[in-house]
Amino acid sequence: MSVVDVQIGKRLVAAREAVGLTQRDLEQYSGISQSTIHRIETGNRAVSILELSALADSCGVLIADLQGTNTLAEQVLCAGRTNDAGSQALVDYMIYAFGLAQRLDELGVAEAA
Repeated sequence: MSVVDVQIGKRLVAAREAVGLTQRDLEQYSGISQSTIHRIETGNRAVSILELSALADSCGVLIADLQGTNTLAEQVLCAGRTNDAGSQALVDYMIYAFGLAQRLDELGVAEAA
């Protein structure tokens, strides 16, 4: 087993818990069995890109988030005037919006006119 698989599993746990899902909930949303999810999360099973896509979509994150390769946070520049929670919320929303646009591009969904 590679370190990458273990890290993907840890990121999946964090993403799943961040949205309040159990492994059983994730099974329902992703179509991947709870036992398989458990093995992925514990680093005892490699995950295919199709499974990773289903799991990421079910947790509301990007595949790159689970792979640890998302650089959107580094690309987002925010001219916030304060350091309060609202500024961080704006940054988080922008990362989400850009990530969603990137995901739609990956899926070949055309832009609206």
